[in-house]
Amino acid sequence: MRALAPVVSQGVTAGTSLLLQVVAARQLGLAEYGVFAVFLALLVSATALHAGYVGDSLAVLDRFDLRIRAAVVSSALLSFGLCGTAGVVFALVLRDLGTGLLFAGMLVLWLAEETLRRLLMARMEFWKLVWNDVSYLLGTLVALGAWYLRAREVTMPMLFAAMGVGACTAVVAGLAQLPRSELRALRPGWAGMGEVASFAGWRAAQAALRPTALLLARVLVAQLISLAAVGLLEAARLVVAPLQVIINGAGSFLLAGYAAGKVQGTWRVSLKLTAVTLGGGVVLTLAAEPLGRLMTGAPVDGWLVLGWVVYLATWAAGLPFVTAVVAQKRSRAVFLVRVVDSVAGLALAALALILDFPLALVPWLMALGQLYSCLRLYSLAVTPHTPEIVKRSTML
Repeated sequence: MRALAPVVSQGVTAGTSLLLQVVAARQLGLAEYGVFAVFLALLVSATALHAGYVGDSLAVLDRFDLRIRAAVVSSALLSFGLCGTAGVVFALVLRDLGTGLLFAGMLVLWLAEETLRRLLMARMEFWKLVWNDVSYLLGTLVALGAWYLRAREVTMPMLFAAMGVGACTAVVAGLAQLPRSELRALRPGWAGMGEVASFAGWRAAQAALRPTALLLARVLVAQLISLAAVGLLEAARLVVAPLQVIINGAGSFLLAGYAAGKVQGTWRVSLKLTAVTLGGGVVLTLAAEPLGRLMTGAPVDGWLVLGWVVYLATWAAGLPFVTAVVAQKRSRAVFLVRVVDSVAGLALAALALILDFPLALVPWLMALGQLYSCLRLYSLAVTPHTPEIVKRSTML
C-alpha cells in the first residue's frame, strides 16, 4: 500500500495538469495552446531545478542539522526570487507584463507547494502527500469553475490564476500536515551552503536537464515550424500522460526508498517499470485517435504518440539507476551522463527539423540519447562506490 501512495499522488497532480491542458487545448485553439505548453514547460523546468536543489537536499542530506537547514532555507528563497524573475522575463517575450506577473506569482506559489511536498516525501508520508495534492486539485477546480461561470470563457491568465489558487491551497494543507519539528528554526544562513551545493548543485542541474531539453525541443519546433506544431506535439503527449504519472510516482518512491536503504535491486525495478510503460503505451497508441479527439477535439498522429511511448520507456528504464546513484550522493556523475544524452537527443531532433523530416520523429530521436544514459547509469549503479572522504583517508 505504501508503494501505491506515490502513484496515487502523481495521479492526482498529473490528472489536474491533464485536465487543465485539455481545457486549454479545447478552449484556446491549437496555436494558443502551443504557447500555453511552452509556459508549462518553463514551469516544469523551474520545478525540476528547485526540487533537485532544495527538495532532494531535504531527502538525502541531514535536514535537521542547523547548518544544512539554514542553507536549504537560503537556497529556497533564492530559487523563489530567480524563478519568479525568469517567469516575468519569459512571459514578456511571449505575452505581456500582466501575464508575466500573474505567471510569476503562480510559479513562486507552486515552488513553495513543491517544497512542502518534498518534505512529506522525505518523511515517506505519501498518503499525506495525496491529501496535499487533492487540496491543489480542489482549489484549482473551484477557482477555475467560479471564474468560468462569471466570464463564460477560458483565457490563459485565468488558467494561471486558478493554478495559483490551487497552489496556495496546497501550501496551507502542507503546513497543516507537517509536524512542528520540520518547520522549526527556518532561518536563512550560509554556513552549510558549500556542503549543500556540492550535492544539490549537480543534482539540480541533472534534474532540470530532461524538462529543459523538452522545453528547448518545443522552442525549436515553434521556431522551425510553428506554434500550432507545438500544439500537435503536446496533443500527442497528452495521450500518454497516464504513463508519466506511473513513472513520476515510482521516481518519488524510489529516491526516498534508496536514500533510506529500504529499496533493493535496480535491474529488476527497471524491467518492471519499462514493461508497464510499454504495455500501457501500446494500449494508448491503439486508442490514439479517439483519445486525441476527446482531449483536443482533433485527431492525433499515432506515430507521434508511439514516439512519446518509446521516449517514456527509455526514461522509465533508466530511472531506478538514476535514483540509486543519486542516493549515493553521486549527483555529479548522473549529471555528466544525462547532459550527453540531452544534448545528443536535441541535436538529432534539431537536425531532423532543419532537414524537414516529419514532426513525429522528434520524440523518437530524443529517446535515442536516453538509451545511452540508461546503459551508462546501470554500470554506475551496480559499481561499488567509495565516498571521496574515505578515498582520501586511505591514501594517508
